[in-house]
Amino acid sequence: MPKCGSLPIAAFVAVLFLVPCVVLFSNPFETQSQQVSSVAVDTLVQDLKSPVTSRRREAAKLLGDTRSQSAIPDLVAAASDSDVGVRKEIVIALNKMLDVRTLPGFIKLCPDPDKEIRQRSMEGILTLYLPREEGLGATVNKVANFINPWSDEAGETVVEPGIKVDPGAIAALSDRLRDVDPGIRVQAARALGILKARPAVPSLLASLKDRQTNEFHFEAIRATRKTGDPSAARDLMNYLNYSDSKVRNEAIYTIGRLRYRGAVPELTRLYERETTLPAKVTDKAFSEFLLDALAFIADPASKPLFEKEKQNPAETLRLHAYEGLARLADSSMVTNVTRAWLNEKEPRVRTAQAYAIFRMGRREFLDEVVNCLNSRGTSAEARMYLLELKPEDLPELYSETKNNEVSVREALAEIFGLIGDRGAIPVLQNLAADTRGQIAANATQAMRRISARMATQ
Repeated sequence: MPKCGSLPIAAFVAVLFLVPCVVLFSNPFETQSQQVSSVAVDTLVQDLKSPVTSRRREAAKLLGDTRSQSAIPDLVAAASDSDVGVRKEIVIALNKMLDVRTLPGFIKLCPDPDKEIRQRSMEGILTLYLPREEGLGATVNKVANFINPWSDEAGETVVEPGIKVDPGAIAALSDRLRDVDPGIRVQAARALGILKARPAVPSLLASLKDRQTNEFHFEAIRATRKTGDPSAARDLMNYLNYSDSKVRNEAIYTIGRLRYRGAVPELTRLYERETTLPAKVTDKAFSEFLLDALAFIADPASKPLFEKEKQNPAETLRLHAYEGLARLADSSMVTNVTRAWLNEKEPRVRTAQAYAIFRMGRREFLDEVVNCLNSRGTSAEARMYLLELKPEDLPELYSETKNNEVSVREALAEIFGLIGDRGAIPVLQNLAADTRGQIAANATQAMRRISARMATQ
């Protein structure tokens, strides 16, 4: 029998897909090295070095179509091929492998002259780190449920706790912040945020000083927030009066989340100026972002403002005022806030008040905050407040798993994983035996997250 390599390429393709034992379609995520005979893979690998461009291109395509993972090192080595069509098939093939060994290939192809190849390379890097059932970022009940990192719905996506991103990947994406294509610059900024790439913060801040689109400014600022690097906040002060409201509000939001106390005087000035304007010209969202940022920073100097704004008829402003008082945790105000909680009608504001009362010393009000996880209208606030709890508060939170509501136990299991305290493991082990709803799945995921963090400490 002649070797496969001596067959015309069309005949070889026919042989490859007609042999019953060659391709397995039952599970696209199982080990792919068994899907194609070793003879066929070896032949395709040799074709990657062929002087005939069409043969190299077809070989790369077939290795990708059959997910021949044993060929990954050879595909990576061939990523410097002189033909753009070959390189395009290689990056497509590497994206199909879902294997960390493809990372050097993506890094190599990130600066490719071809725009599509650069885009696919960045997407390939993210695919390796984003949640899926197998790979670097394993999660529960998400088989083949991949996140599209470029969609608006994935705007707040970040890598799982405990995931270490390769420095070479961060460097490759940082270089794309200077790409000739504005769309790729935006994607690079978003990718760095998703990867929580703190080493890229200097590059992100430097790129903001260049001539960029508003979309890029927004993504780069959001990326600095996701990194959690407080040193970035000072540079963002220049955006507090930025002409584009979306960019400006994201800068305010980021400064608040990074808890930059140096911004308090200016944030306060802007808030007070805005709230003195006639109602018809007041920017409601601007005021809300400003007070939210001040509430997150929770500088003692802001206490008079919070006390004043807790009487504000606007629900969101009242909410943020109580959040600020909660983080200040001034026990002398507990009676006043408790009385207000008894009379408040808005559920979100009542949730913030309950959190404030708990922080001011009334420990039993943790029950109130936890119960708010059971309502769609208040679950987001309750979740945020519980994630802020101090280490000494966590044993009390663990005892809340006695709550009978399935949605509450589901939320608590996820919160424990995000907090990452190893003391939650015994509680999560009990929750993992609970067959109601997604309690067991969330508990298992939480234990994975905690284990991943412990492994990096």
